Amino acid sequence: MSIDSISRDVFQHEVVSVAEEMSAALRRSAFSAIIWDMIDYACGLLDPAGNTIAQAPTIPAQLGIMPTAFRHMIAAIPLAEWQAGDVIICNDPYLGCTHTPDIVLFSPVFFQGRLIAIASTVAHHIDVGGHVPGSESATAREIFEEGLRIPPLKLFARGVPNDTFFRIFARNVRDPKASTGDINAQVAACRTAERRLAELAAKYGADGFAAHVAAMFDYSENFLRGALADVKATEAKAEILIEDDAASQEPMRLAVSVAVRDGGLTIDFAGSSAQRPNGLNNPYASTLSMVHYAVKVVFTPGLPQNEGCNRPVKISVPEGSILNPKEPAAVSVRHLTQQAVADVVLKALAAIAPAASTAGCQISFPTFVIGGFDQRPGMMRRHGGEAPYFVVTDIIGGGMGASATADGISGVDTHGGNCAILSAEVLETTSPVRAVSTRLVPGSGGRGKHNGGLAIEREYEMLSSGLVVSGYTQQTRPDTAPWGLEGGEPGGLAAARIIRRNGEAEPLLSKFVAVPLEQGERLVLRAAGGAGWGKPA
Repeated sequence: MSIDSISRDVFQHEVVSVAEEMSAALRRSAFSAIIWDMIDYACGLLDPAGNTIAQAPTIPAQLGIMPTAFRHMIAAIPLAEWQAGDVIICNDPYLGCTHTPDIVLFSPVFFQGRLIAIASTVAHHIDVGGHVPGSESATAREIFEEGLRIPPLKLFARGVPNDTFFRIFARNVRDPKASTGDINAQVAACRTAERRLAELAAKYGADGFAAHVAAMFDYSENFLRGALADVKATEAKAEILIEDDAASQEPMRLAVSVAVRDGGLTIDFAGSSAQRPNGLNNPYASTLSMVHYAVKVVFTPGLPQNEGCNRPVKISVPEGSILNPKEPAAVSVRHLTQQAVADVVLKALAAIAPAASTAGCQISFPTFVIGGFDQRPGMMRRHGGEAPYFVVTDIIGGGMGASATADGISGVDTHGGNCAILSAEVLETTSPVRAVSTRLVPGSGGRGKHNGGLAIEREYEMLSSGLVVSGYTQQTRPDTAPWGLEGGEPGGLAAARIIRRNGEAEPLLSKFVAVPLEQGERLVLRAAGGAGWGKPA
């Protein structure tokens, strides 16, 4: 079937709108603020072979894993056994998922008895069990410490919920009402896609739907190959260091070589550090996700993402490295390493396509999870005199690197995240934690002809005692700071500290786990600033 360019583009916008409507359904029906306020979730559509058709613009770190996870799902539950009304669930990082808090759902979409697409959602759940609130621990040595691991199974079978799973799940998480509610919100997003895609198939027919998808893929592939034909250089290498501070004081190294050959890209991570006995290892699917993200932002930033954008990209990741660990290595804090994957690839691509690149961005990703009992009198009165248990998280943005033509953006979550900072009102309503201040840090952007963006610093006060905080950041020392380009200076460093009740400031390592906090004590998180481009003079 021949598809003209106008029909192809109209169809592409139609399927993207379906993914965006999925996103709205999930966000508006979720229970946890990390989803409905911080936007830590993703929605996408795949073809029956698991290739990305469309995605909503939320979290690249989650969107990019969907095809890999899907192929693991059908290896466990053959596609012939998927029925209308089914929903498949999994969160296993060694089966194509990210880390245990990110729960992945897939639902098949049928039209007139024919499978035409797969709807998928990924959402970060505030807790899935494990030895610390929030389930993420940089010092974990095995994945068994990181909460409930869900193998591929049918959450719904022909529309009927798996009550046994829901009971087991609720018994193993710290906030069962919110977590089960968030799963049902993900199901609602999948059902939204099923309805809307059936309407599109009725418009185009099953064969026409598939033909338009194929035309989209071909166009995106040709677009990327055309962009690669205009590059300045055809080969580049790059390295960066990131802190460990969990299993070792020795930093972890990410190394990459990039080559433009035969209209495609070959990307090889040989030379990267071996996997570590900590939670910073990055699952293979997440490494692939960040490579595709980095290629997109340089070469196809205005093009809706689909499988065609990935076809020209060949990726090699050594097994047993921090970017492709062997089971049962811990991975719950993989996001820091995942951000670094994008960072090192973008550093290499800056030599190949400088006009479309920036200097080093913040990948510090200062994050915490605080858990405990909310002992505020008003909250206890609302719960019959008992202090309710709570879990709360926040993510701080920093500076984007400068480009050859502009200063970097301030106060953003760059690369794989794209999460929003938690609003102070939500933080103080849902937990005994007060946002004392939120500010941009003067001078935190690296100087240059164009300066890097500014970092955010946020201070939190504890309003209850007996609380426990775990968290992490990156880019806290000169050898890991955001890198300048063409003589630009590095970005300002990230930091974390606790101010005790006696006023003493207690600096924290870049990874901190199960640190006790009492009423009146304060936690201060600062992100890194973006690096500069060009000599400051």
